[in-house]
Amino acid sequence: MYYIVETKEQLNRLYLSDKECYIRVIPMNDEYHSSLTSPCLIYFKTFNNKGYIFPINHSEAFKLSFNEVIEWIESNFEKIYTINKKECLYYFDSPKLIDIPYDNNNLDYTLIWSRTYDRYGHLPFCTSLVPISKIYEQEEKSFKEIKEKIPTEINNFYNNTFPEVFKSIEEQGLGIHRDYFDKHFKYHEKEWFIHGETVYTKYNLYNLTTRPTNSFNGVNFAALNKNDGSRTAFIPKNDMFFEFDYDAYHVRILANLIGFSLDRESVHNQLGKMYFNKTELTDEEYAKSKELTFKQLYGGVFKEYREIPFFKAMNEYVEKLWELFNATEKLELVGGKILSKEQIQNPTPNKILNYIIQSAETHNNVISVKKVIDYLENKQSKVILYTYDSFLIDYSSTDGKEVLKEVKKLLENNKYVVKVAYGNNYNSLKYI
Repeated sequence: MYYIVETKEQLNRLYLSDKECYIRVIPMNDEYHSSLTSPCLIYFKTFNNKGYIFPINHSEAFKLSFNEVIEWIESNFEKIYTINKKECLYYFDSPKLIDIPYDNNNLDYTLIWSRTYDRYGHLPFCTSLVPISKIYEQEEKSFKEIKEKIPTEINNFYNNTFPEVFKSIEEQGLGIHRDYFDKHFKYHEKEWFIHGETVYTKYNLYNLTTRPTNSFNGVNFAALNKNDGSRTAFIPKNDMFFEFDYDAYHVRILANLIGFSLDRESVHNQLGKMYFNKTELTDEEYAKSKELTFKQLYGGVFKEYREIPFFKAMNEYVEKLWELFNATEKLELVGGKILSKEQIQNPTPNKILNYIIQSAETHNNVISVKKVIDYLENKQSKVILYTYDSFLIDYSSTDGKEVLKEVKKLLENNKYVVKVAYGNNYNSLKYI
């Protein structure tokens, strides 16, 4: 059969004995946020046969029903592999869907594909202008690299919970004041991520330490400046913003990893008392305590503080980590992802520790935020932004104040301390 399957009759005649397949849903415009586009084509391939193209909405072919194609795939195959499962979830979900940890931003597009996007990338149907033959050529070529990344074991956290949580946050979008947004941010085509008074973020989940980034269309949503007024551009679609911010998060994560008990009092107060051997700190000593703690957390324990119980336990933990890493030549992150020694450039004991802490941050965040998302499912209030140690909620007063108390409880999870700030835009948040 020819590689383009463009009628239902051809689809029903297509018989393949394999029980596993790979698909990529190719959108009408790859530059658009997945909330703002729709499927153009589906590239489909089993591991022992050539690939096929199922046209959904392309100018060169008849149109297949997307739902009928997906139904055919689901009914004939036990495992359905894809890259960037989070993006695929915008079009369909299935318990058979398995994520291949490969960032589709790494795809090396053919010249004609690139030239078409350079010239017509602003058009919502740009992909349909690229010849199907060239798209097929591209996908066949890309699969040769992608297949090397196919996981041999499925980690439920990374395959399911991880992409589902960030898709749920992304699809809410952020309310914006258009004039302020245009004043403060330089971006490419507004249609790629703005619809009406909503801008959409996009999380990249395929980073070495599992810590997601969130830069899309020229705007880094994970590092919005706190001092230049740009955050004024972000406004609630409901009634108020509430930000839930973990206190001294990495220090408390480390304390949990090493089994050291910290209470709800400021971490810098607790450690400062150990630094200065006193029960009350001056403002200068508190500031110095904070500085000392973060320097040692990321750069190693200073000789003069190695006998402080917290840092003594930290040193013992790091030594065991480093010994295991060198013995096995691999590092298992919190959540189960395994890195080979070759993947970590210039490894050091403290670099290994920081990888563990970042993965623990992500693992804890995703599990906790999923509980919040599930809790808010039938409510107006929604989680709309994730920034490592804080979460922004677009709060609706119709949900009642009890919702905010429950969200705080879910995030603290008896292990961490959460501070809460509120405001009528992202720049005016004040702690309660």
